[in-house]
Amino acid sequence: MKGVIKVKIALTVFFIINIFFVGVGGFKCKTVHAQHTDVFNLYLGKGPKKGVGRGEVKPDAPEAEWIVVEDHITYKVVVEKSKYEAKDLTMANIELWEITDKAPFEWHQVDFYIEGEIKEMHTRTFGKQKCDRVRKGTLFWLKDGKKCVYWTKWSTWDCRPDGERDTATYIYPDDKP
Repeated sequence: MKGVIKVKIALTVFFIINIFFVGVGGFKCKTVHAQHTDVFNLYLGKGPKKGVGRGEVKPDAPEAEWIVVEDHITYKVVVEKSKYEAKDLTMANIELWEITDKAPFEWHQVDFYIEGEIKEMHTRTFGKQKCDRVRKGTLFWLKDGKKCVYWTKWSTWDCRPDGERDTATYIYPDDKP
C-alpha cells in the first residue's frame, strides 16, 4: 500500500510540475527549428513595399531636392612654435580634451603652461544657405602636453543671410541681454 501511495504522490508532483512548465513553455526542445532558421534574412518580407521608401516618392509628397551639407568646426589651440615652424605637428598636438565637469579638479593645483579664452565656430553650409553657432571656452595647456578645454553652451544657430548677420555678435545662453 505504501508503494502505491508513493507512486500516486510522484505522479501528482510530476503532473503539477508539467502543468506549471507547460504554462511557461513546457519541456519542449526547439533546437530543431533553430538549426534551420536563416538569421541573415529574417525580415526580408517585412520591409517597405517596392517603390515607396526606396528612392521613389509618394504622389502627395512635396517637391524634393538632394543637397550636400558641409560641416566645419573652427577653433584656436596653442602649440609649440618650433614644431609649428618645422611643420612637425601631429593630431595629438591639436587635439582638445573636453572637460564636461570642472568639479573633480582642484584648479589651483593643476600645473599648466597657458590658460586662455577661446571660441569655437561651428558652420554648416548647405545649398545656398549657411548657418553657424559659437561657444566660448577656457583652454589649459597642461605640463604633460595635453590641451584641455572647458566649453560653455552653444549659441543658437544663426541662419540669417550674410547681409543681415553680424558675426561679432552672438547671443549665448549664459549671457544676459
